[in-house]
Amino acid sequence: MKRRLNILCVIVLFVLGYSVLETTYYVGMGIKAGIEKGFDSKIDVKEREEMTNLQVVQLVPKDLGGAILIDSVYNEKSGEYVPAAYGQMIVSVNTQPSVLSRIISFLILIADYVAIVWAVVLFIRLIVSINKSDIFNWKNVRRLRRLGVLLIISFACTFFTAFLSFYNVGKVFSVTGYSLSMADMVHITSLVLGLSALIVAEVFAIGLRMKEEQDLTI
Repeated sequence: MKRRLNILCVIVLFVLGYSVLETTYYVGMGIKAGIEKGFDSKIDVKEREEMTNLQVVQLVPKDLGGAILIDSVYNEKSGEYVPAAYGQMIVSVNTQPSVLSRIISFLILIADYVAIVWAVVLFIRLIVSINKSDIFNWKNVRRLRRLGVLLIISFACTFFTAFLSFYNVGKVFSVTGYSLSMADMVHITSLVLGLSALIVAEVFAIGLRMKEEQDLTI
């Protein structure tokens, strides 16, 4: 039984670890690209500005009840254009974010990263405690509650960042026949894991209270 539990814990740990690595990777790539473009003398001012203003946008057709494939793309295999609809694209638009907006976005990104790393540390401590057969105690209840709160904070940070980007792009960019969407910009994995951790924590807490009451009545 413990082996099965360890396997499930490792799977969850991989999910949390992936979130950390994904955030680290994209932040690192963004910093690296910015430094390289800044020091590359072959890139003119216009191209550097275009690279700075890159935005990823999600699109959905406005008339979902009518013709969805309102565009076309060239199919190299058949040598002809085929009906298509855009779902995601990278564009260069100047959203003109204020200095305050940039600072807030950066702080939210740091908060998200710290929350995920802290959550991974708590989860590792929880696994170690379980393997020592020290499972049902108030320390693990607190760990699970903190883990749940941290994962929900991580989701909130991701959602707010996506909404901020969605709002700023929506003010300066639109595509004929499409509406901007946040559908694929936010993943609910951390939210589901966070709520699950809080539920398990409360189950542990109820079990511990019942055990303490039974010990007092004996």
